Amino acid sequence: MKIFTTPNSAFVRQQNQQNTLSQLLPQQLFQRALKLAAASTFGTASLGAMAFATGVGVSSAAAASPDYFGCTAGMTAAGIAEADAIAACASARYPEDLGACVVDVNELTGLTAASALLVCERSRRPVEVANCTIDIHNSLLTSPSPKVLENCGRSLLPERYGSCVVDIADATEVGVDEAMTQCLRAGYRPWRIQPRS
Repeated sequence: MKIFTTPNSAFVRQQNQQNTLSQLLPQQLFQRALKLAAASTFGTASLGAMAFATGVGVSSAAAASPDYFGCTAGMTAAGIAEADAIAACASARYPEDLGACVVDVNELTGLTAASALLVCERSRRPVEVANCTIDIHNSLLTSPSPKVLENCGRSLLPERYGSCVVDIADATEVGVDEAMTQCLRAGYRPWRIQPRS
């Protein structure tokens, strides 16, 4: 009597799936990846599975790990106490952005690293805060101004705020302080809204 063996069904499905994926056109692979990405919106599939299904690597933004080393090393080199740098970098969502903000503001404007850290760590857009502060200092000021850093940190859109201050001060006879005040309150004016009758 001859014994018939049946192959493991899971192994057969895996082999068929691999053969199917290798025979698909790039456009079809892309469409499958989109479907898989849509299915994994809430974490039901991993990025590794998506990378396997598409045949390409995971994007650099998704795979990049936070740079805690660069953040801490940059801040301590700028003069921040080691314990403060560790606490700030460990609690930051994007430590590389926080470190860049503190170092850039300190090096390019002459403001202290400690004052830069206070503003940069409470901002959701620390790189934009640094760019705003640096732009205003380079365009309009000759000495470091903590008020510029504070106002850039208070703005919801720091780069737009910096452009507003520089452009208004350049185009008019208005001083830097007046331009900063006007640009900071330009976005919301509740005193001009009148109630409906």
